[in-house]
Amino acid sequence: MVDSEGVLSLPRLRSVLWPPDLDFRQQLVTAAGIVGVAICWISAAANAAQGSNLATVLLNVASGFATIGLLWFARTTGRYQLTYVITVVGLFMVVFPWFFFAGGGYYSGMPAFFVFAIVFSAFILDGVALWVLLPLEIGIFIGCIAVAYYRPELVSALPSPMMVMTDVIYCVVASGLALTAALRLLIRIYESIKAQLIAQNAELAQVDQAKSELLAMVAHELNTPLTVIRAHAEEATRRLGGSTSGLGQVTHDLGVIESETDRLARIVAQLLDLARIRDGRLQLSTRPENLGALVQETLRVYGPLWSQGGNALALERGSAAPVALIDRERIVQVLVNLLTNAARHTCHGEITVAVRELDGFAEVQVSDTGEGIEPELLAQLGERPVQGRREGVRSARDAGLGLGLMISTHIVAAHGGELQLASEPGAGVTVRFTVPLAGR
Repeated sequence: MVDSEGVLSLPRLRSVLWPPDLDFRQQLVTAAGIVGVAICWISAAANAAQGSNLATVLLNVASGFATIGLLWFARTTGRYQLTYVITVVGLFMVVFPWFFFAGGGYYSGMPAFFVFAIVFSAFILDGVALWVLLPLEIGIFIGCIAVAYYRPELVSALPSPMMVMTDVIYCVVASGLALTAALRLLIRIYESIKAQLIAQNAELAQVDQAKSELLAMVAHELNTPLTVIRAHAEEATRRLGGSTSGLGQVTHDLGVIESETDRLARIVAQLLDLARIRDGRLQLSTRPENLGALVQETLRVYGPLWSQGGNALALERGSAAPVALIDRERIVQVLVNLLTNAARHTCHGEITVAVRELDGFAEVQVSDTGEGIEPELLAQLGERPVQGRREGVRSARDAGLGLGLMISTHIVAAHGGELQLASEPGAGVTVRFTVPLAGR
């Protein structure tokens, strides 16, 4: 093979002789074919040098070219099974017996090639071809040896003991090296598959751990509001069973029940969103929206909830009001997730929201002065529920952050934007996400 400048290109030559998409049998046939061509032509040269008959020399040369033709046929047509059958029938059952009788019979190295042929056939054949052709091939080889014994006049003896020794050594070494190459190839493929299985098992173990931690978190998240609802419902029932003086507290209890019911609904909605993301079914309904106004409205509606920990919640002065192409409900969901996480991990601190325009995108930034996130956990956020704590995930404080951010990351990505986190332990968290501007 030569490249456009006429220089031999080894990578191109290798890609033709040994393409990367071959399976084990195809690799084995290719390797054996390349070795077989060399053996045929070396045999032709040796026979010519030793004065063997011209027919034997020409048959060796022709066998080499026939092998090249079979490799080309298999590669260009993809009909490898047909190539295997042609190889076994044409080469092993016809050419090898001819060489056996023309090259000394069992007083030569051809029986070693018989062994190679049987083993190689067992490797490459499959199904009906294996159970039909392999016994037939073995029978032909046994028949050749029997005929040579009972009809020795049909065998062309080698001219000297030196040629017998040379032929035996050559055939034993050639067939041995070919089988060694096949076995080494098999071992290499086995080791590669073993390494892949180890890697896949490790990945499956991580997935199983993530699933277990997610289930533990969900169980905790669902159990907490259920416990609160049960307690307030029992208290409301007790008060209603008494005097009317407890109606004020009953109203409070019913308000708590309503709040916790909404919390349960949000948890279920997040789990449904997670399932849609995993199945590739997350859909958006986008239209131009004033992102600054949307942020202000979200802060006004949910602000009292996020301020319960003594936090100061504010929109940064000078924030822009860009018109972005977004799904309004989904972006509110992202904002609620980010601000809920900030409030959960910040106590008597500051939570600041800023909106900016940059390079055809609108950017929303949520910053807090809370406890921050450890570096080993930061790398996991947005991809899967948090797994970094040695004791595992046992509450929304540990894993709710990861679940909400994972959903938010996919929502932002579906808009064509990007979500990024920056944090240091004890120095708070800054989350930025971008969405495209309308008319971009």
